[in-house]
Amino acid sequence: MKKRFLTTLLAGAAGLTLAAGAAELSPAAAEKALFDSTARHLDFGGNYYNYLSIDGMPGQFEELLVSMLTASGEADSAEVADVVKLVSGLLNFEVVQAFGSSSIIAADAPGVYVNKSFIRLSEAQPKGVLFDLAGRENRKLAGLKMIPANTRLAFGLHLDPGPAWKTLSAALAGSQNEEVKNLPAEAARQAEQTLGCKFDDFLAGLTGEAFFLLTSDGTLPDIQPKLLLILPDGKGLLAQLILKHADELKLRKESDTLYTLQDSTLPPFVKPRLILEKGRIVIASSADIYDLARADGGAATAPELAPYFRDMPGDGLGFLYLNVPASLVQSAIQLGAIASESEELAALQPALAKIPGLTVFSVSRKEAEGYAGVMRSNLSAAQLQVAAPMLVYSGMLLPALNQAREKARRISCVNNVKQVMLGLTMYANDHDSRFPADNGAAGLNTLVKDDYLTDFTCYICPSATDDKGSGNLTEDTCSYIYLGGTDLAKEQAPSKLPVVFDKPGNHRKGVGVGFADGHVEQIDLPRYHSPEQVIDYLVQNRGLPEETGKVLKQKLQKWNAAQTE
Repeated sequence: MKKRFLTTLLAGAAGLTLAAGAAELSPAAAEKALFDSTARHLDFGGNYYNYLSIDGMPGQFEELLVSMLTASGEADSAEVADVVKLVSGLLNFEVVQAFGSSSIIAADAPGVYVNKSFIRLSEAQPKGVLFDLAGRENRKLAGLKMIPANTRLAFGLHLDPGPAWKTLSAALAGSQNEEVKNLPAEAARQAEQTLGCKFDDFLAGLTGEAFFLLTSDGTLPDIQPKLLLILPDGKGLLAQLILKHADELKLRKESDTLYTLQDSTLPPFVKPRLILEKGRIVIASSADIYDLARADGGAATAPELAPYFRDMPGDGLGFLYLNVPASLVQSAIQLGAIASESEELAALQPALAKIPGLTVFSVSRKEAEGYAGVMRSNLSAAQLQVAAPMLVYSGMLLPALNQAREKARRISCVNNVKQVMLGLTMYANDHDSRFPADNGAAGLNTLVKDDYLTDFTCYICPSATDDKGSGNLTEDTCSYIYLGGTDLAKEQAPSKLPVVFDKPGNHRKGVGVGFADGHVEQIDLPRYHSPEQVIDYLVQNRGLPEETGKVLKQKLQKWNAAQTE
């Protein structure tokens, strides 16, 4: 009886084992299990659902790629196969089995969509450079507390470049090509010469959370963007590298932990600074952007933005926040059409006007079965697939807009200089061919007092931030440098003698110059930061006598000295 019972039990166990094996080998059952494991990270019942099984496809793509690259017969098939195998091993896409995404309307915010995505992997901790870079462990995202309400773009991610470098080095070491095999060691050697430390130590110091922030104030065309970048520097080696080149970078030491960038070519609202903190460095385009980012509240508490942050995870691999208001998009489109003078773009304006604003907050996380992403947005996943390219196109209009806007301002600036030169010419006609004797705003103020040019707008460059003056003209209300005392009766070549020109900072490289004979030109001076550059350029390229150049530089020295008194 007992023997019969044991025999029956063993037979049943064997049957269950065979049944399990049969189920494991069944393609339909395996596909169903793969779908279920992906679907549990998504939402059913919404307006969008997508699932794609790609199990085994990366390997087939590798073979196809080798065939395509060697089809012409010009490339060595063995070398191509080695390179493709190397890249494939580094990326290790073979572990990707499936991808899914979904979109539903948020229950707590009717105008917000919850978009989810999931990449299903065959291994819990796969090898590969991309997986090393993406991260393998969820950590607290401190940058989520540093998003002001006027943020346009913010993202944070945890860096750990050491493992990625080791994976890359190990993969290249297995190459059949000697140059490729030795590449990691040579790259590390050259990096250590530049850095002055072990390359592995430098990479280890970069481990931690990096954060980038872009905010904007104002509206187009006078928008003022501000930037903030925080990088981990656990060993202080990145700070050492930057300070090693402080002079080249034009950094001025304000304290042991604060350095400012001295560059007069930057817009007035941009005042870059480098802040050295324990374990990280902070690069800010202005002082207030860092203070604003560290203030409590921000976008997460703004009534119109809070629904995008609600119930979102506070830890993960990284996050992305993007907020482009519809008003900003429409302004960019309208101004872009005007700036480009394109009939085609103007015809597309009614269609482009329907482009909505975009608000997105997304967090990526590592799960046991793969990588998951959850996003809250004012657009569904399906709408994002349509709107994203349109927003990219809108962004492409901005460079044309900026160029056209600056061109218009430079033309207006040249007209200002022409008006100043006309005033000086009329003054000289009444004063024995002599221009006002004083340099700078004091000399030009003679035109104001004696009613030769009383319109203060003519003394302000459209690209500058100087305030329009009243009463007496001062250096704060004048955008131009004037070199006084010219006696036209004694000048042999007045067409070569500069009298009035832009102060540094008015434009990035164009400088409007008024000459003693009354004509005005715009000369191209890249990185214009010193008025002496104008004199040197005219001596070297326009035939201004060297002796005259020395006299003009002496006038500039007197003018500079007067500014510091």
